[in-house]
Amino acid sequence: MKKMLKKIMVCALITASLVALYAVKPADDRTQSVSVAVADEPTGTTTPGAGATTPAASTTPAANAMPDGITSIQVNYTREEITVTSNAQVYYAPLKKPTDNAVKPADIITAAKVTDSTYIIDISCYSASKDLYLGITNKLSPDMNGLYPVMNCKIPATYKKVVFNINYAAEGVAAAGSGILQNVIVNNTDGTTKTYDHSGTANDNIRPISELTIEWRKGNNCAYSNISTLTPAVWESMKISGAIIYLRLGATDGALGSGQRYSQETKIKLAITKSKELKADVNKLSVPLANGMQFREKGKTTWITILPFDGKSKTEKAIRDVTLADKPFDPYTEGTSEKVKEMSIEDIFTVSGYVPNESSPTSVEYEYRIAATSKKPASRISTFKIPYQYAGPVVTAQKAGADIAFAAITNAPSDKVSGKYEYTIVDKADITADNIVISQIKWYSIKTGSVLKTGTNIKGTYQRKDGSRKTVNLGDGGSVILVRRCGIKETKKNAAVLASKYTIVDPANLASTTPAPSGTPETTPNPSGTPETTPNPSGTPETTPNPSGTPETTPNPSDAPATTP
Repeated sequence: MKKMLKKIMVCALITASLVALYAVKPADDRTQSVSVAVADEPTGTTTPGAGATTPAASTTPAANAMPDGITSIQVNYTREEITVTSNAQVYYAPLKKPTDNAVKPADIITAAKVTDSTYIIDISCYSASKDLYLGITNKLSPDMNGLYPVMNCKIPATYKKVVFNINYAAEGVAAAGSGILQNVIVNNTDGTTKTYDHSGTANDNIRPISELTIEWRKGNNCAYSNISTLTPAVWESMKISGAIIYLRLGATDGALGSGQRYSQETKIKLAITKSKELKADVNKLSVPLANGMQFREKGKTTWITILPFDGKSKTEKAIRDVTLADKPFDPYTEGTSEKVKEMSIEDIFTVSGYVPNESSPTSVEYEYRIAATSKKPASRISTFKIPYQYAGPVVTAQKAGADIAFAAITNAPSDKVSGKYEYTIVDKADITADNIVISQIKWYSIKTGSVLKTGTNIKGTYQRKDGSRKTVNLGDGGSVILVRRCGIKETKKNAAVLASKYTIVDPANLASTTPAPSGTPETTPNPSGTPETTPNPSGTPETTPNPSGTPETTPNPSDAPATTP
């Protein structure tokens, strides 16, 4: 019995000893294991079951404290690298949190050595959309947890988002450099937003655009350069070709904790807009220039803008004020309530300052394009030509009773261009006051030997400059006859020629003669509407054509007033 008790006591003592030994000896192993598992915690390690925190090793440097032997850390954002000056080999590792100050041995990366004291760390491989934390050290001495203490270096993220708003309408000097930008909106990573523009206003949210370092490049193969190198000529060439450009905010080098990375790129495609073909109407004496278009005499640099139509605009004048010609044109703030579908050649000459050379009958060439908007650039530049306009024909006419007989209609002395002639009836007061829209006159064919018979509803219809229309009959008090040579359209064989200026025939000033005898060629309305043949001076029957070349019928009494073609 005593032997049994003795054996039980010995076993109990051995068991207690083993339990005590097991509780103490493996503790270091378990602590090391837990330390690795919670290595991201900067406050130290926890001993299982003890409920107490073991302080981190005293050799771990505080955040941003320069390790022994490292004299400087410089961030070169333009080269996307960090330069470290150290008396020993530099090592680094990416960190997960701003509070991390130790890394696993397996995460350590050896920095590239440039000289005995200079080392570089490439950061181009790391995303710029969030803050980057790098642990840097020049000593690989593990702490009590087997981790390498490092200096925690913060490389700030780039801007969250940058929006470049292009001012496609910028012209001339204003388009140089940042002048092509309407504004730049910067969304920072801290949640703040600032707008940089040309207004000169400066407050917490709006800043001068000159404070930004803006860079640009063309296409995928060109290098970035400061936006000051983007000259007006280069900008114009890219708009014409439809180039692709990239914009970004430049980087700023600095010591650790300062500077700025490049912003992300903004890709901008300069879309091409083609301008439709324009030709001068040789008979209407107009060019189909419309709202939102620009033109200039070839060889000049300043564009003349026909303001975009805006029904709500209070501006009645369609042509932009010439005093604003050197300033960027903004179609969204400048508009007119006047609808423009065409411009008379007379108005084109007036606003462009062109004076025809009477001694040298030549055409003049103009350039035109569709004006830029804030969303797209101006169209490609095209040209149109305005032919020379000769003086009115020489007209010999006289009264034959109440009728008007045209004894001869010939070209002006200096006019060597052959062609056909046409006439209309207008109110003398309107033509004297320049109150007629020439492009809206209805013309009728006439030639030497023609007789206009009063009382047969021979009339003219035209539009006055106030927008009203008027019909005048031959023989009305104050009515006069306008005669001109028809325009000649451009063909492969012939150059275009404008309709000549008109010659005014005032019946009140004509001498009277014996009425034309029966059988004398005369012009009378043809009720049937069939083109009428009047013998020409040579005796050969000829069909009197209208300007388009199609035989035209003089209106009969039942005709309604002619409408604008």
